[in-house]
Amino acid sequence: MQPRIIALLAAILLLGAAAPLAPLDAWKAAIADQNKDYAQVPHAMLKIQDAAYLGEGQSAVLEGAPGQPQSWRWHTDVKSGGALRIALKSGKLNVTQNGKPLDSALAAKSIRVDKDVDVAGQPTQVGAGVTGWRIFVYNQKNSAALKFTGVSYYPYDPLFRVTARFTPDAKLTPRVFRTSRGTDKEFYHAGDATFTLKGRAITLPFYADDARPIKDISAFYTDALTGKGAYGAGRYVDAEDFGKFPPARVTIDFNLAYNPNCARSSFYTCPLATDAIPLAMTAGERDPHLAH
Repeated sequence: MQPRIIALLAAILLLGAAAPLAPLDAWKAAIADQNKDYAQVPHAMLKIQDAAYLGEGQSAVLEGAPGQPQSWRWHTDVKSGGALRIALKSGKLNVTQNGKPLDSALAAKSIRVDKDVDVAGQPTQVGAGVTGWRIFVYNQKNSAALKFTGVSYYPYDPLFRVTARFTPDAKLTPRVFRTSRGTDKEFYHAGDATFTLKGRAITLPFYADDARPIKDISAFYTDALTGKGAYGAGRYVDAEDFGKFPPARVTIDFNLAYNPNCARSSFYTCPLATDAIPLAMTAGERDPHLAH
């Protein structure tokens, strides 16, 4: 599951701990938090202006002109000086800033390189089942964030909130998905959710990031609206908090279905959906590239 969505769901759960939200109110709160995470918080998605993906033995150098936030970019010319150099060796980051060693733990938080510019990253898959690091360059003045007016969702429809029977995959079978950047990511088939929607019996596979422990599961799906009002690479939906895995049943609210981050930012690697729902799913996030 993507970090942005994990944070979004955590916020909903915190609100629910104080006073349980009705599904419609939870949906409204989720959209409000998503808008903040897209453009308002310091490490908002639309403030990303470059990314370096590092596998074992790889390095990246950051260069730019001080006072020109839009100029900061990664490159791989290790002979160049650069304001910041990050390398991955034996699974650990090595960071130097202006030629001086820096605490590598800062890479997961924030390393300031210029006014309005910092870098931060996290471990991520750089190949199927291969963990590396992704380091983003954030520009607080990025035009994409400044011009952002909000996400667009289909109107809330309670018919798209379903309770499904869950059949776990005892083997947690690995499955490889092609990504938006032409790489591969591996997820674990957690099981299948079976439910009825608009008179149709539907079985939808759900996946987990890690084999154990499983705390959340996601489905990557296409439907009859994919490329026709919904994002062309499919959408994702998460099962609501189900407690101990495996659950006998899960609640799926397709009104909370969201686009992969790559729908708005080319700097992410998002699995392309291949599981299909044979309906027009007029619930969840719309295609951000179309007028609504």
